[in-house]
Amino acid sequence: MNKNSLNLFLIIPAVLLILAPLISFPYGFYMFLRLIVTITSIIIIIYNVKAAGGINEITILFGLIAILYNPVIPVNLTREIWMPINFVTSGIYIYCFLKIRKN
Repeated sequence: MNKNSLNLFLIIPAVLLILAPLISFPYGFYMFLRLIVTITSIIIIIYNVKAAGGINEITILFGLIAILYNPVIPVNLTREIWMPINFVTSGIYIYCFLKIRKN
């Protein structure tokens, strides 16, 4: 996987996570968001394990994100609780994007 495709796996969920609490979307969007965040987290975990040669803090962080946002066994929280979680998760995606661009 090249850096450009990895950048898309970081930017698209970050933008969607920022938009989710700001705009009132239908319920289907939030299920789609969970699916996108989970899939991209798993892809980033796989890429990071191969690149780093093992498990590190980024792998653990995205593993927790994948568990929190998984659509199979959803974590049901109120909108007020999801709002800061979405912003923090978006910040993690943006941090990793900037870290990859720097390297």
